[in-house]
Amino acid sequence: MALAQALSTIREIVPMGGGPTGEPPPGAIPLAQALGLDGRPRFALVPDDRASPVVLVDRVDGVADLAQAEAFLLPARTVAMRPSPFASVLRVGGALHLELSPACLPSMRPLPARSCPAWDEQSPAERELVAVRGGTRLGVPLPLVVQVVDPAPLFHVPLAPRGHRGILHHGRAIHPAWDAAALLGEPDVGDPRVLLLLDAGGTTAGVLVDRVEGFSAGGDGRGARRPPWDLLLSPGEDG
Repeated sequence: MALAQALSTIREIVPMGGGPTGEPPPGAIPLAQALGLDGRPRFALVPDDRASPVVLVDRVDGVADLAQAEAFLLPARTVAMRPSPFASVLRVGGALHLELSPACLPSMRPLPARSCPAWDEQSPAERELVAVRGGTRLGVPLPLVVQVVDPAPLFHVPLAPRGHRGILHHGRAIHPAWDAAALLGEPDVGDPRVLLLLDAGGTTAGVLVDRVEGFSAGGDGRGARRPPWDLLLSPGEDG
């Protein structure tokens, strides 16, 4: 998991066991544990701001110049916590990093799970892409399809809600990637890697499926689910 923090916010980096007592100060937060990950803290990031906690991290990879980095806001619904522990997404040297907001770590609270909205199946489109997730065939109107990415190079985000499989950097923007099964209220088992990047209601988001069957002109008579993708992919409220 690649994380970043502005060096100007850190007073010192102390190896665990390197302090006067050999132990982190009271109130120090193990970052991996806070993000729901496995970890073994080896360094303490002591903040310059006393209002922020000491953060314990597994390793320090070095210092990078962010003058040429691209910065993006995380898409809505990406983190199921408020306040979010991440200030932004940074693209440095072609890799994505989550910019940490240490001051938010002590007060994080889980957001209520977003319920699956009620909706009716849509009629077959004149032209549609047909994909498969699990045992379900899905119809997507062709005008909504921005691109098919196979396999999708996704960046995992900790504390994400159910069905959120990561974020994708594409077209100089960051897009969320959702498991089609979870969007439809079905078990999201397996590891779908084919991403349908859709323009749904002004929001560009990814839907993960197992495979693409091809194109159909107004339905092929075999049956497919045709949900309102703009409704399912709408940003909604993060709380």
